[in-house]
Amino acid sequence: DGPFTPLVKLTKRVMGEQRFLKFRANVISEHTKVIQAFVETSDSPFGCIALKKMFELADMDGSGAIDGEELKAALRRLGFSHLSDDQIDKILARADADDNCTIDYDEFVKEAPKTLKVNLVKLAKANGAELGFLS
Repeated sequence: DGPFTPLVKLTKRVMGEQRFLKFRANVISEHTKVIQAFVETSDSPFGCIALKKMFELADMDGSGAIDGEELKAALRRLGFSHLSDDQIDKILARADADDNCTIDYDEFVKEAPKTLKVNLVKLAKANGAELGFLS
């Protein structure tokens, strides 16, 4: 139970369970679309600035590339604690086009939007559950 659980349960009783579930599904769907639309701005001037800053923050040693430990730390700082080490290794392998066990800026720009789109939605779902919106 989260802080919004009582309100959610009350709303469910007032609306009726079927109407409430349909309403909640619609809200979740629209929220997912907003997250995905935001991530799809990665080609815009703002998106390019955001990706550059994200890369700089992830590249903790300033080497111009992100290694596995830096990637793991960056994803954890973004709140993606649901990702296992194995999943993070797969993200690194998928992004690492030149097979040098690091992600350079160009590789990052290609992979980051996909990784963000999937994991921001998962994070939103986890946060919604934690807050009691999915009760």
